[in-house]
Amino acid sequence: MNILYLSLSYIPSRRASSVQVMRMCEAFAAVGHSVTLVGKRPEADATLAPDPFAFYGVRRTFELDLVARPPRRGGGLVYAVGVVRHVLAARRDVDLVYSRDLLGGWIATELGLPTAYEAHGVFDREWQRGLWRRMVNAPSFRGLVPISNAMIGELERVDLLPRARPIVVAHSPASRPAACGARAACATPPRIAYVGSIYPGRGIELVLRVAKRMPGCTFHIIGGSDSEVERWRTGEVPTNVTFRGFCAPATLPALYRDMDVLLMPYPHAGIHGATRRLDTAKYCSPMKMFEYMAAGVPIVASDLPVLQEVLVDGRNALIAAANDDVAWARAIDRLLHDRALRVALAETAFADLAEFTPEARVSRILAGLAPTGSNRPGSRTAPGRSTAA
Repeated sequence: MNILYLSLSYIPSRRASSVQVMRMCEAFAAVGHSVTLVGKRPEADATLAPDPFAFYGVRRTFELDLVARPPRRGGGLVYAVGVVRHVLAARRDVDLVYSRDLLGGWIATELGLPTAYEAHGVFDREWQRGLWRRMVNAPSFRGLVPISNAMIGELERVDLLPRARPIVVAHSPASRPAACGARAACATPPRIAYVGSIYPGRGIELVLRVAKRMPGCTFHIIGGSDSEVERWRTGEVPTNVTFRGFCAPATLPALYRDMDVLLMPYPHAGIHGATRRLDTAKYCSPMKMFEYMAAGVPIVASDLPVLQEVLVDGRNALIAAANDDVAWARAIDRLLHDRALRVALAETAFADLAEFTPEARVSRILAGLAPTGSNRPGSRTAPGRSTAA
């Protein structure tokens, strides 16, 4: 099958979304499909990586077509025109348009092309919702792929669910895991890490408070732009906290394995994506959760209901009340002093990851989408413990 993947990501870039789309295209290719990824060509950070495939640590098994998105007023329109050209050029040969670009997905359905849309947010502007409804209810639409079961409820609440097409729940993909062997002994001093974005709403404040309570441990905060790191460093930061800045995606697996505990300190509200406009705390599916599971390192995570679609307290992670630094310090300390628990949680999380690898994810998605020409009523499928709406 020939798949045209439409993305809004700059490639290469520091955003998690760009990592996800590269891994998804690699996975589509791995299960036997021909794939072309359309993304944005960066200008300001063009030297970030001369080879995007090496930067992301993915195999060169698909085509990468980057379209200019000038950093000026009207740049979005320039990019949209470039996407339309790609869709028009591929319309005779494409078997599926897989999109994370609302405008691109809508255009594809208007042209009658088989289209699936992967949803990472719930649009709040009326013109976006209008395009969405036309797209998901078009005859050529093959199915919706939300990243969590909780997102289905949010979409239903604002009347954005397709009327008669499949809904296939697929949490964010992890990297290909290496052979797991959870480390029995902790480092001296123990190393605790958070990896990801560091702008407000990611829980960095909680990590700093926990670090104050645990002076015998070192805390490593990995991610963020240089300016974001500098803003945190100029504040009140405990001496046992190190802001290490951005690390290329290909280097992260080894870095994870060097830690003793990995943290997901999300608050119950205020989790924002790149636009900083929508709060995704109810339905997010953080890529770091699956990255952590692949590492063979125990996890402490906030008690957000959406995270508990995957993480189960005492089974594959420890769950602590969001924003309760006492509870977080207690959970971390428990892991550091209980070798058997530390190993059991890490090994169970690694075993659970089998249903969340990129290859497993794309296979489940393609199996759940309506075949070309189908008008069957919508179905809803989800992996493992996740309960479909």
